[in-house]
Amino acid sequence: MAYPPQDHFLPPRIATLFVAASDATDRERAQADYLCDGVADDVQINMALAALIGGGKVILSTGQFVLSESILIVNSETILEGQGWSSYLEGIALATGDHAIQISGSSECQVRNLSIQTLAGAGNTVHCIYIEDGANDFKIIDVYFRDSDSDCIHIEGTSINRGEVAGCFIEGADDNGINISMDGGDQSANFNIHNNHIFSCGLEGINFGACAGHYYHVIVDNIIGSCADNGIDYGAVAGVTTGLMESIISGNVIRGCTFNGIRLRSDSDNNLIENNSINGCGGYGINIGDASCTDNRVMNNKLIGNVAGAIQDSGTLTHTPHIFIPVPNPSTNIGAHPAEQLTDELEVLSRIEFYLPEAFQELLTAHMIVVPGGTGNLRRSVAANWGGLASGETYNVATGTVAEGNVAVNSDWLEAIDISAALAGPPVISQRDVIGVAFTRHADDVLDTVGADCYLLGIMLRYV
Repeated sequence: MAYPPQDHFLPPRIATLFVAASDATDRERAQADYLCDGVADDVQINMALAALIGGGKVILSTGQFVLSESILIVNSETILEGQGWSSYLEGIALATGDHAIQISGSSECQVRNLSIQTLAGAGNTVHCIYIEDGANDFKIIDVYFRDSDSDCIHIEGTSINRGEVAGCFIEGADDNGINISMDGGDQSANFNIHNNHIFSCGLEGINFGACAGHYYHVIVDNIIGSCADNGIDYGAVAGVTTGLMESIISGNVIRGCTFNGIRLRSDSDNNLIENNSINGCGGYGINIGDASCTDNRVMNNKLIGNVAGAIQDSGTLTHTPHIFIPVPNPSTNIGAHPAEQLTDELEVLSRIEFYLPEAFQELLTAHMIVVPGGTGNLRRSVAANWGGLASGETYNVATGTVAEGNVAVNSDWLEAIDISAALAGPPVISQRDVIGVAFTRHADDVLDTVGADCYLLGIMLRYV
């Protein structure tokens, strides 16, 4: 007898049981450990799952499995696997509160390579897959969700750490495609949701509900379309619950959702939102809902044709692309900074010209950067005009102004004086536009109370 080398350990055998549908092939039924009759096939499936005391695998044949009650994955390290979409769990007769598959408190469980449906449009709470209460390290892989009477995948209860949803085709949920809503004092962490197709949901494509926080998630390379609310939504209650934290939303394609493509709400902080393509949504491409959302980074997203605009940023310290254009003809300096002097007691006009790059989609803010020589009210006005360089437009096809008025400033600060209104259009500024801005300090007016020279450094544009 040959023995393996002493430093080589064979993996443990995985217990495997085979369940055949009533309409499985003759060969599948001949090899089955459990035979279903097409009436209450959850009985045979649950018997097989319960028999795997130390974990293992239940393999479903091709064909239709009719469910009268939930399939219960009760043992950790258990896999329920079909032959692909032809292994079909039909749960349209499930009562409210039952779910096609339920994983409660068992860790390292997987559902793979099958299709599921619960009755659509009945108004019941019947999820296709229901995961709760510390079911860590779950995996939902290559599952086709045909319809759901509520959420296709619903995750709730006490905290869950690590989970994966990948390669799934999710359509027709009455509510959410994927809904993660832990108990009020609990969290979700380290979920990887990637490469899924999610369509025609009655609410959100992917929803993270109010709880003690959603941490370190990776939401990448999903295709989401035609959802009746938002494509991806992180909802919380300001000052009460925590939103999405330190997570990545990248490479997703979102089309035609009724409201926003991606929405962050209360206390969603330190997230990276990049390289997403969002088109044709009824709200904003990206909506950062309020000032409690802090230090989120929004970069290199393609946000086209969304009705309300590319982005709504009500967050604090949101990081987006910036352009700084220095004054073209500095007349002096302040410290090491080249500057144009805005002399006290005089009216001084300064002009800056710039070109918007191909990556520009929509202006968020525009500010003149000024260093005042004193503290008080700086009286200013702004005029702008622009046209498209490659569009056959005149240099002044659009114009804008900020009326003469006062801005409070502090001595020696880098003051950012908002001039966004002068560039608001219509038409709005866009890529390949050449823009001229005239900034005037009216220091000859007694309402200018700075009482010292000021120094214009340039203009800062923040955009997506």
